[in-house]
Amino acid sequence: MSIISSMTSSSKILSLVKRESFFDDSFFKDSWEDFDKAVQGILDKFDDTGLKVDTGSRSKCRDVYSRIRSSKIDEDLYASQALQITEKDGKFQAVMDVKDFNPSDLQVKVVDDRVVVEGKYEKKSEDGSSMSSKSFYKEFTMPPSADIDQVATALSKDGVLTVKAPKREGDVAARPAGALTSSSSTSSSSFSSSSHQSSSSSSTISSTKKVSMSSSSSSSFSSSALGMESLDDMAKDMKDRLVFSHENVNLKLPQ
Repeated sequence: MSIISSMTSSSKILSLVKRESFFDDSFFKDSWEDFDKAVQGILDKFDDTGLKVDTGSRSKCRDVYSRIRSSKIDEDLYASQALQITEKDGKFQAVMDVKDFNPSDLQVKVVDDRVVVEGKYEKKSEDGSSMSSKSFYKEFTMPPSADIDQVATALSKDGVLTVKAPKREGDVAARPAGALTSSSSTSSSSFSSSSHQSSSSSSTISSTKKVSMSSSSSSSFSSSALGMESLDDMAKDMKDRLVFSHENVNLKLPQ
């Protein structure tokens, strides 16, 4: 009985606060820089003109990013998505572009020590005869010092989602370096993926793809380790704790 109990997950759906446009709403001010970095990452990956995001070029850069996103999203749901994760002083923050996903299907929930973001992306064919649907799924493991009970989310009118978790009150910061790792960490880095595809005579095709990455035991998030790690190492550690999956469904619409 105790084994069964320990495997049971607790889940809570979070209220998604609707706000004004991302860069026009001061509520998001502490996330502006993070989103600029996220957009810069996509530009560096797909644009060869050397554009750099700053206050003056922000509008132009977002336009270029939007064109890249539109052209790449059908190839890979995640590769062209602006996403930035930061952890500082025990606090967690994620900002991501979810403009292409149906807001009515967008859901954020807490499952144990993780935050799960789910949604749906739908697109009609050019001739309007069929529709493509992909499910959106991202999972974040919170750092041990983050207060999972105080996770808050907000969605801007132009489709930028923020997820924040403050530092837990009374948390003891002084812990040995290397003592804190994500709940999915193992003694060595691991990478696993699985895919499934099936079709039927009704012209319905579905496929699922899941990729999970776990950080190695050397990845730590204690206050003493944060002072030693480079920003690149921190970014890699945080990206290693993401789980991506999506499902594609093509439906033949009635004539």
